[in-house]
Amino acid sequence: MLKTTDRYLLRSFIINYVLALFVMISLYVTLHLFVNIDEFTEPDEITDVVPSIARVARNMASYYGYNLLLYFSQLSGVITLFAAALTLARMQRTNEMTALLASGWSMYRIAVPIVAAGLLLNALWVLDQEVLMPKAAHKLARPTDDVEGRRVYGVWCLHDGPGRLLSARRFYPRSLTLANMMVLERDADGMLTGVITADAAHWDASRQGWVLNRGRHRQPGRESFDDFAVDEVNRPDTVTFHPSELNPDEILLRQSVQWLQFLSVSQLTELQQRGVVNATQVAQVRHMRFTAPINNMLLLLLGIVFFLHREPGSVIVQGGKAVALCATCFIIAFMGQNLVGSFDVPTALPAWLPILLFAPLCAWLYEALRT
Repeated sequence: MLKTTDRYLLRSFIINYVLALFVMISLYVTLHLFVNIDEFTEPDEITDVVPSIARVARNMASYYGYNLLLYFSQLSGVITLFAAALTLARMQRTNEMTALLASGWSMYRIAVPIVAAGLLLNALWVLDQEVLMPKAAHKLARPTDDVEGRRVYGVWCLHDGPGRLLSARRFYPRSLTLANMMVLERDADGMLTGVITADAAHWDASRQGWVLNRGRHRQPGRESFDDFAVDEVNRPDTVTFHPSELNPDEILLRQSVQWLQFLSVSQLTELQQRGVVNATQVAQVRHMRFTAPINNMLLLLLGIVFFLHREPGSVIVQGGKAVALCATCFIIAFMGQNLVGSFDVPTALPAWLPILLFAPLCAWLYEALRT
């Protein structure tokens, strides 16, 4: 049952959390906008016309509106730490900590409601990472200089179901169209069994596939696969529709280097079964999704331990120590997260390295705490 002091601590923590959320997300957006504002105002690649102020503002709102989900995922642990540290620092500065100690509360007991709130806020991170971000993954993959999807991309050998690779010379995200599309069909041994080509293909959402313009399906007439010449033995069949697992949003998503980070574990497992991503990449993401909440709690515990002292001390000195230690832990965890799926590194090392380094130190700090 919550006591009056618990409710007081939680209320103060929640107020500080909302403040920290607003300040840090706003700072993140401001810094990102300061660096990339020129890309929002670049002339259109098709018309070479400089966008109007209203159009630039609309693109910024659309881009950052969706990317707030990504920024929260990256900063959730820091926001919780900042709110907890601010709560305990204010209590220490106003001598409320001394009053609690005099009433028989231990330092561990004072930290309980804040740690419990941190655990609950980790559930928001899981909701954001596994539910909200996957739904907006194709929006998160948009570059700052092409929020409206006007740029033309090349599509090369994307897995499109069992044994099929889809390519196109040009992909128009805005019109949901592929130009010069080609689908290679392979058997279980990887041998070519057929080729589908089309001058153009338009996505039909109701039928979940591509409507083909001058679509042709060729099958080899000889074992040598020398050519697919049009003759009496090997005449191409006309094809008007190609059912596909690759919709325009997924094609656009895979243009991003970090597209794996935007998907849920269940989606990655499904892609692995379809042969789109390998088992090592999925294992790395699973490790990261499991350890990220642990890292957030480790960051919280490392930060608040410097404010749990019986003797009044300098809040600035204690805050400086907490910032130095927690910044090191956060940077290592952040770098490990960005290594996933990008480099050939040991599967579990990027995710578990911060815990291996800082969990023993955290245990020692709390063991040495005078309660």
